Amino acid sequence: MSLFSFSKPKQLAALQEQGGEALGGVKAAATQALSHAAALWQLLQIELQEYASRQAGRVVAIVLGGALLLVGYLLLCAFACVAAHAWLGSWLLATGLVCLLHLVAGALLLLIGIKRQPGEVAPATKQELIKDWQCIKLLLSKENKKS
Repeated sequence: MSLFSFSKPKQLAALQEQGGEALGGVKAAATQALSHAAALWQLLQIELQEYASRQAGRVVAIVLGGALLLVGYLLLCAFACVAAHAWLGSWLLATGLVCLLHLVAGALLLLIGIKRQPGEVAPATKQELIKDWQCIKLLLSKENKKS
């Protein structure tokens, strides 16, 4: 054996090879983690769009209910009061009947709008994050057992 050997010892070559494999594994895991995070981001965006559309429908129902209460009360009361006065013969009873009908209809529409709940925000994304967290905990517990 010469004093200055230019060849790598077998142990060093094996360690370098193992290090390269480990680095490749880390790169693959990082790539998969980024891909998974991008998929979760897209899922969250889709669910938020669905949630926003349900909320928009809810707001529209509330606004329409309120508008019907106000506009219906103001415009139709005058015509209904005249018709009810001709039927009942009393302005007080006619006005009271018209007001009661409009208040009941408007209250029903407002209740429908208020009771109409859009649901939970991003349920599928939440489930995916819970599953990911469980997988991470499982991996960490396996790593701790190996050490």
